[in-house]
Amino acid sequence: MSEGEPHSASAPEPEQPLKGTGTAPPVTIVHPITGETVTMTKSAAKKLTRRVMRDQKREATKHERRARERARRKERRKQTKEQIKNDPAAAAFLRVPKVKPEPFGARVVVDLGFDDLMTPDEATSLAAQLGYLYGVNRSSSHPFHEVIFAGAGRLSGQALGFEPPPSGAFSYPEASTNETSLFQDRVGQHMEGKSRGMWRRWKGIRLLEYGGLESLWETPAASNMEPCTKEDVIYLTADTDDTIECLEPGKTYVIGGIVDRNRYKHLCAKKAEALGLRMARLPIDPSFLDGQHMQARKVLTVNQVFAILVGWTETRDWTEALKRGLPARKFDTSAEEPGAAEADEEAASSEKKETV
Repeated sequence: MSEGEPHSASAPEPEQPLKGTGTAPPVTIVHPITGETVTMTKSAAKKLTRRVMRDQKREATKHERRARERARRKERRKQTKEQIKNDPAAAAFLRVPKVKPEPFGARVVVDLGFDDLMTPDEATSLAAQLGYLYGVNRSSSHPFHEVIFAGAGRLSGQALGFEPPPSGAFSYPEASTNETSLFQDRVGQHMEGKSRGMWRRWKGIRLLEYGGLESLWETPAASNMEPCTKEDVIYLTADTDDTIECLEPGKTYVIGGIVDRNRYKHLCAKKAEALGLRMARLPIDPSFLDGQHMQARKVLTVNQVFAILVGWTETRDWTEALKRGLPARKFDTSAEEPGAAEADEEAASSEKKETV
């Protein structure tokens, strides 16, 4: 280049993989969900792009899928009517009056105050689990007389000392407070948006929008809830030696509402301790399981724990209750397949994402 020619800026050399490692250099992209500039591996960026495209496609076709589902339900009802018309015995069976449910005089609270520790997919999975929970209570012969979904309170997951794992592929919201609406959290947004707010109309379900778990005993009048004392509140967690012998009328049983792939050890126990609540665990023991030993984690999904509790209200027998709530794969004596650790949390969201 001669002295009279202007200098042109040369493009920077692309980063090369580290010699001998085979590892591609990280890439910097604009996160398609948050709009933030993030750095991640090339593989993580591809996975994120595929996930966003999958979600967009699912959102674009949801009305068509729902129309197909309505048509299928209509066809099933038509077939049922034809069957009844041609089968007098079936008609007589359907005319048998249903047994009126006998509510059990305790209540269950799902603590949804861990929004700051979950990814969007995990929050969606939790929302699906709440749908299963509602179905179990609604169809039970001895349902809990009240089930409460409580939003964030003073103690968020991060306030308890837990931090979400560093990952550019996922985004985590800021910690909610007792002044944050349950409907602003990710689970609430899912139920309000994709599920069209159906949970507001669920019978036997109360939504505690503000104040979190603490408002049950601190400001029950403001939340229009039955008053209770802290002594009557029991936080269910596997991280304690105190085992429940039976469910008691008048007590409030709390289930930690989080899907975390077992990342946060002792999370619910630490929250219960910080709030000064009694902790107890379900009697998941070989003596109640016909001598069987669980071959997988004892960490259960929200709907599995609730199914066990409802099983006890119906049978007053922990062995029968545990058989109803625990999936068979928990007792598989063969080697656990890769990815089985996440199967319990994914099971609740695989089929009902559209109906929750």
